[in-house]
Amino acid sequence: MKKKILLFTALFAFILHVSAQQSIVTDVFNQFVETKIERMQKLIEFDDKQAEKLKELEVNYLLDVNAAENCFWCRTKKRIKKLNKQRDNDLQLILTREQYIKYNAIDNDLIQKNPPVQV
Repeated sequence: MKKKILLFTALFAFILHVSAQQSIVTDVFNQFVETKIERMQKLIEFDDKQAEKLKELEVNYLLDVNAAENCFWCRTKKRIKKLNKQRDNDLQLILTREQYIKYNAIDNDLIQKNPPVQV
């Protein structure tokens, strides 16, 4: 009986620990996405409705990529490539063509956010 109680207690502690880690990861992703979308909104000038959709899309994307990277049985590269393609399709549905091009260029570091001043 004591072994069962000890095993149950250890299992319960493990489940609490794992759920706490998930909430920490989610909080970090939410803060990162909040900052990213605010900065992008200033640069690209999309509206608040688009910003909310982008926040939801980006957080879900990061959580899915995190899950794919931590999946032992998954084909990580293939899964992440599929998630990237789905994210690009969803971005194109949310943003206008010009906004998407700017968003993609800034997100992939294809252009400088703060170009140097030439004198």
